[in-house]
Order: sequence, then structure tokens, then C-alpha cells
Amino acid sequence: GDVQSFSIGFEDRSFDESAYARKVASYLGTTHSELILEPKMLVDLVPNVVDFLDEPLADASIIPTHLLSRFARRKVTVALGGDGGDELFAGYPTLQAHRLANYYRRLPTVLREGLIGPLVSRLPVSHNNMSLDFRTKRFILGMNQPLAEQHHLWLGAYSPTEKLRLLRPDVLAQVGSSDTFDVLAEHLRACGAYDPMSQVLYLDMKMYLEGDILVKVDRASMGCSLEVRVPLLNALMLDFATRLPIHLKLRGLTRKYLLRRAMRGKLPDEIIDRPKKGFGMPVSKWLRTDLCELMRDLLAEDRLRRQGIFEPLHVASLMDEHQSGKRDNRKQLWTLVVFQLWHQRYLEEAQASSALPVDAQRP
Repeated sequence: GDVQSFSIGFEDRSFDESAYARKVASYLGTTHSELILEPKMLVDLVPNVVDFLDEPLADASIIPTHLLSRFARRKVTVALGGDGGDELFAGYPTLQAHRLANYYRRLPTVLREGLIGPLVSRLPVSHNNMSLDFRTKRFILGMNQPLAEQHHLWLGAYSPTEKLRLLRPDVLAQVGSSDTFDVLAEHLRACGAYDPMSQVLYLDMKMYLEGDILVKVDRASMGCSLEVRVPLLNALMLDFATRLPIHLKLRGLTRKYLLRRAMRGKLPDEIIDRPKKGFGMPVSKWLRTDLCELMRDLLAEDRLRRQGIFEPLHVASLMDEHQSGKRDNRKQLWTLVVFQLWHQRYLEEAQASSALPVDAQRP
């Protein structure tokens, strides 16, 4: 039968992959539909992202995912997504970074500190998709931590030390005893893998895939009544992939080794051999341009004081550094923006719309 495929492209060249999608579609002979998104379509969706999120989820790719779902929904009601491939077959660049980190750790200390540290701190700040500067600074940040913690320092927005600066003292007092990395330890206790890299993949599956990616795809697609199914995560495939030794997934620095081998001849070589590219957004640029006003409003000092969760001065310095191009604080700032949008919708507006003061509602 006729298989339909859908993709979106971006005007920003560093994010656009539509040409590759067209190649695959013509190679496989699908009926292909493509939509090029203008920056305005993406930016306009940001304030409304909480319409289909009942919890704060700071993954900016929910925006293009929703627009892609809306586009596909014009013609179909059920679609297939490729989620899970990275977690099952080691597709993330962070895994290569772990390999490199092992090589890096073997360098004499004088070389590491004398050469790489100063080199990285001098890199100019670039706002392109996952710029070298952004990656290298993250890489050095996690260097001296245990593998699982290092992995999450690279992926996350706020390290435990940064949280101490971000949160107000009374909030810190309430969450005082909880350790950011407790949840890692919990999952690792349940994980049967011996190899540290396989443990990282397991953590990705339990936390990143379950807690971010699948939630994002589900909310973004159900927000326009499209159902997305994920064939790579069917039980047989999952069972097969989790039993594979790590060297069939990550061979040297080649990610998804077995999957690439299996697809040879079924997909064009240049698709199989191209580097990984996340479904990224120019968040860094937006926060300095189109979204600057929204961000400044949501994170205004008087608002933060009233709310009593975040340190207004620390947040102001995160914004100023980003604005001036001194630092790329996109992860920290985007996380705060989404939290504030959610807080505004579900807590402030809900309070305002109930006639009784909140205290009076308690039984």
C-alpha cells in the first residue's frame, strides 16, 4: 500500500535536515509531505506550550514535534516514530564523549589542566545547534564525576552546585536532604548490566526516554489528536537489544554499530554514515531576540520575589551573561521559562480564578 511520510524543515540552515528526509523518502518510495517552518511559527508556540503539558517539561523539541504532528494529522490519524533507537543502540554523542573522556583521563594532569582547560575557556560562544563551545564546556564540567553523574551533568540544566545558587534558602531547606543523583543510584541498583557504558544506556532508557522523549512525543502528538507508535520499542526488539554486548552498539567511536550494519543497502549510505543530529531548536538565539521580552517578563525580579522559589539576582545574572554573549545559558534559562509558564497557568491563574482565597478552601 501507499506509505506516507512527513518531515519539517527549518529556515535556519544549522538546524535543517529536510534534504535528508527527501532522500530517504524517494529511496523508499514513500508519498512524502514536507513543511518548512518559519521562525515565527515556532516562537509563537512557546507561550502556549503548556496547553498540552500538565507538568513542566523543558525539552524545546516539543515545539517542532507538535508542529510536525499537526502537519501529519491533516492526512493521517496514526503515525510511526523512530524513538528508542538511540537508547537501544547507543546513538548519543554523549557516549562517544565518555569514550573520549577515558582517553582524556589518561593524559598527564599537567597536559589536561595546562592545555585543555584554558583552551576551552577561550572558545568563542556560538549559538548554533550544539556548538563545539557548548559541548566542550559541558565535557570538562563532568570530567571528575562518576560515569553516571557525569552523564547527567552533561545532559541536565542545573548541576547540584548551580541549584544551590538558584533556589531561595527556604526552598533549599525544604529539599535539603534530597540529592539530585539519588534517582541514579536507585536505577543503577535495579540494573543488571556490568559494563559502565551499558549502565549509562540503561539510565538513558529509564530516565531520558521514559521521562522526557516519550512524554514529549505523547503530549506533542496527542495535543492534536495524532497517535504516534514507536515500533523500535516493541517488547521483542527491546529484549533483543538489551541483551547485546556494548561493542555491537558502540564500536570505537561508531555509534549504533549493529543498526547501521543491518540497514546497509536498505537506506542510502550517506544517511547511514551521517553524524547524529538532535531535533534541536535555536533556543539560544531566541532567548536573545524573539523570546527575550517573554523571558524578562517571566523572570522579572519582583515576580520572582513574590513567587519565592528562585534567587532573583542569580537569575538576572544568568540572563545578562546570555544576552551579552559571555555564556551560553540556554539550558538553564529555557528550563526556567517553561517552569514559569507552567506555574503561571496552573498555579497563579488557577488561584486567581477561584473566588475563595486558597486557605479558605481547605477542608
